[in-house]
Amino acid sequence: MASRVDKIYGDAYISVKTDEDALIEALEEAKAVKEILDSNTDFVNFLNHPQITKEEKMEAAKNVFNGRVSDDMTGFLMIIIKKGRFKEFDGIFTYIISNIKRQLGIGALHVTSATPLSQEQKDKILKKVINSSEYKKLEVTYETDKDIIGGLILCMDDRIVDNSIRTKLDSMGRYLSQIQL
Repeated sequence: MASRVDKIYGDAYISVKTDEDALIEALEEAKAVKEILDSNTDFVNFLNHPQITKEEKMEAAKNVFNGRVSDDMTGFLMIIIKKGRFKEFDGIFTYIISNIKRQLGIGALHVTSATPLSQEQKDKILKKVINSSEYKKLEVTYETDKDIIGGLILCMDDRIVDNSIRTKLDSMGRYLSQIQL
C-alpha cells in the first residue's frame, strides 16, 4: 500500500500530465528511472548517504539523468532529493507507475497453470478477462506450478480466482473431515 509520501509526490507529478500521450510518456520514463535506480544500488546508496550534501546528490543525479529523461522528470528527481525524500523513491515510483496504468486502463494479470499454456489458451484467457474487467489492456505474466495439479489461478488487483484442482481437493478434504460418522 502506498504511503502518504508516495501518494503526495506521485499525485503531484501525475497532475501535470494532462493528456493520454503525456501519461504514456510519463509511464515509460518512470519505468526507466525505476529500472535504472533498482539496478544501480551504489548510486542509490550515494543518493541516500547522510554525509553527502543535497547539492552533490542533485549534481550527480543531473549528470546521470540529464538528456536521458524529460526536464519534468529531472526536475521531479531534484525535488525529491532537495526535500530529503530520496529514500522513498521506490514507493513513489511504484505509486506513479501503478496510478498511471490505472488511469490508462492498463491492468496486471498473473496466471498460474499446472502445465504451459498454448498461445490459443492464453488468447482465450486474455479475451475473457478483458471482457469482464474495466481494463482496456492487460500486462500478463504466466507461471507454471505443477503443484496445483490442474486448472488455473488468476490474480488481478486484489482479486484471486482459484480454480485449481489442488484447491478443490483441499476444500473437499476439509468438508469430508467435518462430517460426523
